[in-house]
Amino acid sequence: MTIRNKAMSCSLALGLIALGTVGIAGAATPDLSGFWELKHDSKKVTPAEVTAEGKRLAEANRPKVEDGMIMTYASRWCHPLGTPFIMGDSAPLDLIQSKKELAITAEVQSSARHIYLDGRPHPDRDAFDPTTNGHSIGRWEGDVLVVDTVGFNDRGNPMVPGGGVRGESSHLLERYELIDGGERLKVTFTWTDPKIFVKPHTYSFTYYKAAPETYALEYFCDSSDPERAKTAEEPPQIQSKE
Repeated sequence: MTIRNKAMSCSLALGLIALGTVGIAGAATPDLSGFWELKHDSKKVTPAEVTAEGKRLAEANRPKVEDGMIMTYASRWCHPLGTPFIMGDSAPLDLIQSKKELAITAEVQSSARHIYLDGRPHPDRDAFDPTTNGHSIGRWEGDVLVVDTVGFNDRGNPMVPGGGVRGESSHLLERYELIDGGERLKVTFTWTDPKIFVKPHTYSFTYYKAAPETYALEYFCDSSDPERAKTAEEPPQIQSKE
């Protein structure tokens, strides 16, 4: 065999090894797709250490439970509830994963969460309109998907499990990891916001994989339904001066 042929054979072998490595790496990337639901033992939440301003905002936004007033304005008027509320709802979450994106849809009223996996950065904050779900980008650290979210607003249901609220200065870091042979999905949430939290606030939820026959249900929200108004606090009305 000539030196040239040897070089070509070596190059071909290295190329095949590289392709095999890529294939193995690609196959090793976990697929989080499917329906996932919380159960009685799913939530591990510790109290958050919140600032005085955080306590004030949390109390102002806390849903009332006395006298049958159990819903926030957003729920009453069918507005998007957003994150973190949808991540802790009792209805299953539908996760749909591709190479470029992980989408999370909830049964209750909310826009989908779009977690971009294509390497893009967050948009310019001055050009991005804050939303109830914020802007999310993700990267893989081995078998763990790390999701970074900014660009929240204070609308919808902004209550954070354990205390505090989300707002425009909030930063959420999540770690998604399949456990128990892929039958459970552990998500660790860490909120950072010097306006609200004395230190980063961390808690975790463990979701159970739903049965294969699970399918999406439609949640119909009618703000004009008089029955809906009976279970929620009405927004304050401006009194006429006449």
